[in-house]
Amino acid sequence: MHHPTTAPARPRPEPATRHAHPYPHVVFGPGTLLGADDTARLTATFPAHLLRTAHHRDGGDKTYTVNALTLHRHGTPAPELNDLDPVWHTVVARLAAPEHGHHMLRLLGLPTAPLDIEVRLTEYRRGGWMSRHTDRPDKAFSQNIYLCPGWQRHWGGGLGLYTTSSAPDPATTFQPGDGNSLAFARSENSWHEVFPVDPRARAPRRALLLHAHWARTEDNTAHHPAEAPCGS
Repeated sequence: MHHPTTAPARPRPEPATRHAHPYPHVVFGPGTLLGADDTARLTATFPAHLLRTAHHRDGGDKTYTVNALTLHRHGTPAPELNDLDPVWHTVVARLAAPEHGHHMLRLLGLPTAPLDIEVRLTEYRRGGWMSRHTDRPDKAFSQNIYLCPGWQRHWGGGLGLYTTSSAPDPATTFQPGDGNSLAFARSENSWHEVFPVDPRARAPRRALLLHAHWARTEDNTAHHPAEAPCGS
């Protein structure tokens, strides 16, 4: 089966809001990043049967239980894409393209530099969570694009952003929705966590997750430019 390797052009999305507190992050409202039609098609064809369960419940810098599948890594689409609806090829190619990564760097106030963008699917089922942590220095930013139509706040699954590792409450909590998105810049203080999905939730928390890493140089070290501030 032949699938396109490049995404058709579409107007560059503009963020609904840019924030500096507790650290630089950008929020996109439903329909502003992927479009309503693509979001609906992704939601309808989400390949839950292909995701693999990962657990880490003891030790380390974070604990979690989540189902995940990598769709694009190190510039190469995953073989599983061949079995998915063509909309996945279009969307993954668009998100993994340098244009998207560099646009997000600008929105987050980070220096423009080569990136290696990994695209994953994630699904937190009832009881799924990820504990508070901050990411490794080779990461530039993370972005969640939610595929959760009809999500209710009391189902849990929110993404909490914290000022410190020990702050008792999040500075802000971002709720899953129907095509909304949150991207945040990585720093030593970009503490965040996924709150547990309530056992009574009527649907899993599903998302496209982007990990944007600073590209590695010829000597296999990560290109890590100095961080720049972001305006509110």
